[in-house]
Amino acid sequence: MKPEKPELLAPAGSMEAFIAAVENGADAVYLGARAFSARGYASNFSEKELEEAIDYAHLRGVKVYVTVNTLLKEEEVENALKLLSWLREIGTDAIIIQDLGLISLARQYLPDLPLHASTQMTLHNSKGAEFAKKMRIERVVLSRECSLEEIKMIKEKTGTEIEVFIHGALCISYSGQCLLSSLIGGRSGNRGFCAQPCRKKYRLYCEGKQIKTTGSYLLSPKDLNTTSGLGALIEAGIESFKIEGRMKRPEYVAGVVRIYRRLIDRYIANPAEYYVSEEEQEILTQLFNRGFTQGYFFENPRQELMSRENPHNRGVPAGTVTGYDRRLNRIRVKLSRPLRLGDGIMVENAETRPEDKGKIISSMYAGKGPVYSAGVEDTVEIPFDSRAPSGSTVYRTHDKMLMDSLKKESESGSLRPKIPVFITAAVASGKPVRLEVKDRDSNAVTIESEYLVEKAKKQPTSKARIEKQLSKLGNTIFEAAELHATVEEDIFIPVGQLNELRTKTIEQLENLRISRWKRKPLDTLQSYESGEKGSVDRVSVEKESATRESVEKVGQEAEKAVQECLPIHPMLSVSVYSIEGLEGALAGGADRIYFGEGLFRKPGTTGQEKDSETGKGPGAVFEKAVSETQKAGKKIYFITPKLVKDSRMESVEKIFSRVRELGADGVLVSNLGTLCLAKAEKIPFIADSPLNIFNSRTFAFILQEGAQMAVISPELTLEELKSIASHGPAECIVYGRLELMESEHCLTGGLLGNNKGQCSAPCRSGKFTLVDEKNYEFPLLMDYECRMHLLNSRSLCMLEYVPEILENGVSSLRVETLGMDNPDEIRKVTRAYRKAIDTYLETGKQGPENCEKLGKGFTTGHYFRGVQ
Repeated sequence: MKPEKPELLAPAGSMEAFIAAVENGADAVYLGARAFSARGYASNFSEKELEEAIDYAHLRGVKVYVTVNTLLKEEEVENALKLLSWLREIGTDAIIIQDLGLISLARQYLPDLPLHASTQMTLHNSKGAEFAKKMRIERVVLSRECSLEEIKMIKEKTGTEIEVFIHGALCISYSGQCLLSSLIGGRSGNRGFCAQPCRKKYRLYCEGKQIKTTGSYLLSPKDLNTTSGLGALIEAGIESFKIEGRMKRPEYVAGVVRIYRRLIDRYIANPAEYYVSEEEQEILTQLFNRGFTQGYFFENPRQELMSRENPHNRGVPAGTVTGYDRRLNRIRVKLSRPLRLGDGIMVENAETRPEDKGKIISSMYAGKGPVYSAGVEDTVEIPFDSRAPSGSTVYRTHDKMLMDSLKKESESGSLRPKIPVFITAAVASGKPVRLEVKDRDSNAVTIESEYLVEKAKKQPTSKARIEKQLSKLGNTIFEAAELHATVEEDIFIPVGQLNELRTKTIEQLENLRISRWKRKPLDTLQSYESGEKGSVDRVSVEKESATRESVEKVGQEAEKAVQECLPIHPMLSVSVYSIEGLEGALAGGADRIYFGEGLFRKPGTTGQEKDSETGKGPGAVFEKAVSETQKAGKKIYFITPKLVKDSRMESVEKIFSRVRELGADGVLVSNLGTLCLAKAEKIPFIADSPLNIFNSRTFAFILQEGAQMAVISPELTLEELKSIASHGPAECIVYGRLELMESEHCLTGGLLGNNKGQCSAPCRSGKFTLVDEKNYEFPLLMDYECRMHLLNSRSLCMLEYVPEILENGVSSLRVETLGMDNPDEIRKVTRAYRKAIDTYLETGKQGPENCEKLGKGFTTGHYFRGVQ
């Protein structure tokens, strides 16, 4: 059976790129408004440009998806909903969205607006896709780390539409789970302003000793290129193939879209004869590459994923340095590819910074004089400010002839196939000419001329002449596929009348093709604007009022129950990852334990060790953890992994079983899949910070889904926290190294542990750290799925600010001990926060505790500076 043709979805960061995408064969284009787009550094589109772009696309049968895929601060939610309402009215085909609060509002007030779940939502398992489907999200953009088999499984289990990236830049972290740019420089990837610190230099250390690595760009992945495996992706039934590149030039968009259009059509036409030509691969390589990879579709690429020696576009090899003229500051190059003036080059091993290695050729010399171009085997001299050793490769990073050609052809308007129309005309004496034009999308326009056809006095107008004039569609986007004219004999009609009638009919067809996608305003949004936007506040007030009334009526027992429901006395939670850590936290005065034994590899272990005291397996460790916690009269929740593929969901179910068997209080969930499963299994759960709770709407949604409490995003300020925490049980992290990213790629395994594709788990040999160019040290942890976790270089400490946090309505403070091995240190930190909370509750003032007593080099994170 012939496979279904997938949608080819192209990026556009500007109107020029948008037109290039459409003209070179995209079925759909995704772009961003000036606000709330996850590519904040792209030009993006004004309101006027958005409407023009959507009309331009719909006229040509192309869909437009608008990205409103950033996390929203409290004061932005209303404007974002208004933007969605306007985008709906102008005919946007779908919104690519991330913020759970905005999704819930859109479903309530804009029920007919199609939504696509952004890859920023970190959807990577069937349960997560199922959750999105229940929210009436039509399509899911899966995490780039999903394999083809995992994608098939998600599609089979849920039946939801799937979109995947097939070409372009890759993130080293799971999208939606990276705080590296945010914590380093205050520019949040979750808000569309990633500064790409993963493309910077890093050094790897183990137990304080530097490890020699090939290349210094240890977090920089290659670019995705799926041309060779495209057939398998098509056969999997994936609905949409997405090209990354909203920050790229229009010529890049033109070239990549053109080639993938050609390849998809080639495979659909004849799968057995599918191929990718050398020229096609050469163009993709020339347009932009950091080296290519097929990502995780077919296997774990391990070290083959990374571009450690150069984080920038390397183009294609164009020659070899044979010498350097110091007097004239010229490199001498023997060419393996042609070079021309205006081409860009990058010289390997040049004695300069990587960002300065490239230049545009403004002059070039061969023999005794300047030349405009030079060919293969020619030797040329090119002015270059820095020396490069002989033998260094010269790369052509910009092919002026190719780019000029792509630009010219894209702007010509002649690339996209014309839309066939079916024309019927009736011409009879004494009557108006009746003209009907239909397109293949069931749009039809019928017009009658004001002119009444006359009897011919001399030369009659022939049927052939009438058909010829009516089929002249000129520079329009249409072509006459069929034309049937019924014409009486001996009639006369001026050619001008035929031309005018044809022009009017085509104009109306164009307007119809555009207007059919427009939508009328909905009354539902008016109810939000007239006061329901404050419903979260009112719900909180009404709940509190009703609670107080019930206390007065029922007495002491009701009051106790109310206090359990509304935690007036703030809790102190501590996340621990060993029995020893748990004991330290309990000794320090923790009210609630989050227990994550077995999530991370420890140096010198295999993961199969028995508990040292009981001599039994991991189950005994959990039993002991519950027993000790309950003996102390405290609560315990088991931590579930942040990322859980379908093949590992059984391990989460095992954790749920332990909760039931051992009488634990519940679980901590970090992705929508495990949240969905916990809700279905009726396991009490707390929603953790990776769910990116940024505003009161998201907070309310998570609580409505059954969460006992939610951990607020660490990217918010104290003031922003206040606007959320007053609406229900909220927790914030006040101590510990925040996790900056979780990556499917294990850096230590990729560098040190590969033996014929198998990792020897070098992470067991000691503690690893990454050190950046400013000598900040970022600890690395590896889990038992061989994923890498990068921790912040400094620990968060908010000990002096406990009163301010509590006064903002926070129900629980959390100490995070990720990366802390010493139980005495855990006890010390926990006790300090215990005293700070108790002192405030007793006196209303700050206690003597401060961060200096706990150590040095702390940070207050985003509590005071926030993010863009």
